[in-house]
Amino acid sequence: MVPRAMIVFGCLILLAACDSKQTPTTALTPELQAGKGVVEANCVVCHKPGINGAPIIGNPKMWQRRIAQGQDVLVQHAIDGYNYDMMPPRGGNPELSDNDIRLAVAYLVSQVADH
Repeated sequence: MVPRAMIVFGCLILLAACDSKQTPTTALTPELQAGKGVVEANCVVCHKPGINGAPIIGNPKMWQRRIAQGQDVLVQHAIDGYNYDMMPPRGGNPELSDNDIRLAVAYLVSQVADH
């Protein structure tokens, strides 16, 4: 039988190892913080799980081709919709302003820009 102290010690080592792999979070600019709010209130529905091919937040491989088109193109696709059965206009929320969309796109791009 393994002594309880050894189990606790092993768990602490595992926790320390997991914690050391986390990257430090950087403070967001006010604009990116506002964009994050828009994303969390609207965009995560599709962009967190990747519904209908939506690029998953923070997944560089899924965003690479899109980011290469330029941020203005991404904003326009989000405003107008893209392949209407895939990305509805304004992410399906007609209450979002053009500026809300621009902030959300900037935040989404920032999540993969330095990866």
